[in-house]
Amino acid sequence: MQVAVTFRHMEADEGIKAYVRDKVQKLQKYIENPREVHVVLAVEKFRHIAEITVVGNRGAFNSQGRDNDLYAAIDQMVDKMERQIRERRGKVIRKRAVPSSFKTPFPRSGKAGEGKEEGEPPRLIQRKRTIAKPMSVEEALSQLSLSKKDFLAFINSDSGQMNVVYRSKNGGYGWVEPHPK
Repeated sequence: MQVAVTFRHMEADEGIKAYVRDKVQKLQKYIENPREVHVVLAVEKFRHIAEITVVGNRGAFNSQGRDNDLYAAIDQMVDKMERQIRERRGKVIRKRAVPSSFKTPFPRSGKAGEGKEEGEPPRLIQRKRTIAKPMSVEEALSQLSLSKKDFLAFINSDSGQMNVVYRSKNGGYGWVEPHPK
């Protein structure tokens, strides 16, 4: 991890740089792979300002500390950054968590149809949500040809109904359009 310390309107001091590096090293346990850290220390009249930008795999983080004492501003900056990183990690963990009521295990052994009672409807194994954009059939076909997916759900701009275009096994394309009886 590269730590760059910039001083604005004040003299560069190795003691302050060492203090900043020690504090920033504590952040490394919260960030998986920090690439670079940039700290800017500035003075405006009687106030000391410490700003930090951390660039890692999960994105960039910014925080700022202001105080009459430079060391207090640095501590405040690091505390804010720590809290920000922990909150974002918590959001990612909550977002990835799937309630156990939606999990349905795949059968481990036997054939797919075994163990089902006659007349029992099939279970929903997985649910995916997608955004269906309004477009013409030609636009949908061009989008599908550019993507690696096997199908594309879209809202037909002519009819206003949900349609699907898909890749057929013979190398062509298919189009599913709802039709009332």
